[in-house]
Amino acid sequence: MNVVRNAHTFNVTRVEDIYNLRFRLFQACTHLAGSQSVPSAMAAELSTVCKTLLKIAGPFCSDIDLTWHEGSYKVRINLRPKEFNHNAWPSRERLMAFHLFSGHEGAFLQKSYELPPANNDQAILNDAWQMLVNKTRDELFEDVNLQNDMLQREISQRIAAQQTLVETQRDLIENEKLTALGGLVAGISHEINTPVGICVTATSHLRESLVNFIDLYQSGKMKRSDLDVLLATVNDLIGMLEVNLNRACELVRSFKAVAVDQTAEDVREFVLADYIKQVVISLRPKLRGRKIELVLDGIDSSIALRTTPGPISQILVNLITNSLVHGFDEEQAGVISISAHLIEDTLNLTYSDNGKGILPENIDKIFDPFFTTKRSHGGSGLGMHLVHNIVTKKFSGKIKCESTIGRGVIIQMSLCGVLG
Repeated sequence: MNVVRNAHTFNVTRVEDIYNLRFRLFQACTHLAGSQSVPSAMAAELSTVCKTLLKIAGPFCSDIDLTWHEGSYKVRINLRPKEFNHNAWPSRERLMAFHLFSGHEGAFLQKSYELPPANNDQAILNDAWQMLVNKTRDELFEDVNLQNDMLQREISQRIAAQQTLVETQRDLIENEKLTALGGLVAGISHEINTPVGICVTATSHLRESLVNFIDLYQSGKMKRSDLDVLLATVNDLIGMLEVNLNRACELVRSFKAVAVDQTAEDVREFVLADYIKQVVISLRPKLRGRKIELVLDGIDSSIALRTTPGPISQILVNLITNSLVHGFDEEQAGVISISAHLIEDTLNLTYSDNGKGILPENIDKIFDPFFTTKRSHGGSGLGMHLVHNIVTKKFSGKIKCESTIGRGVIIQMSLCGVLG
């Protein structure tokens, strides 16, 4: 039986603590000398020491238990009788066991087995102890290297996953841009059908009138009144052609300005008020049939910017589309207002509507990717996220949204560096 005299509690929770185990245990013995009472917590913590000893000394003993008796702790070490003999174990391993459970600091462990005779026990013991330390250190380093390798692999996997997520999000945002552009194409195509159709009808009527007039002229039956009718008809039809061709040209011009700007990164100079009007014209198909009034609130016609205009059109198209989808019901009347003023090289743009507003629990989520309350109606949840990205990343600006239920939204944006 091995006895720990007046042992004190300390924590040993890792195998690598073997390096200091013997010295710390000797300090504990010295500290508790003369104690007559033992807290239960102390006994519990010392049992941890025994478990650690068992883990370290597994090859040399079958179990270790701790008891308190007559003012001292007793550590019972049950050795493996068949294995623990001079012939079965190499002398170095026996000495390592001795060096672990015995020692020089006051001999606080009483050895219960005999050592084989040796000419230089001290040197052999020190050598055995150094072997034990080296083995523990090597195992520690191996474990640390393994953990580092696992951590490095996990970091690499996380970085790869993050990169994939960023690329996927970028692709989705680009798809959202193309989707918005596709909506403009479909709307303009439908809108331009009306003036072009009128022009086709007018030219057909003009051709028919000319054919009838030629027949009268060739037959010699033409009268002055027939010429007057032809001239009046031609004049009316030319006026109709001129109005509708100009209307079609305006639609094409507006669509071209908006569509090209949305896909190009060229910096150019433009008048803000005129450009916003072109964007509004390109959205006319979306506004058709809706009781929505779009007001450009006092935008100074002298504000000229030098930047890439496409992102500004993307901001306005997404905000207006968002109001039409989320802010107003199909038959609901309302007002959308856009105002802007320039301070040095920063454009302060304010967008507002008097629609249904945004619920308080959703106000902080509207710029999050994939957040939408209309997913069942085809909403992607990327429109407002795209607006946020353009304002904060493209223009290094800020965006803030305020809303009151039943009173609509106000979105304030600052776009920096718009003068080139």
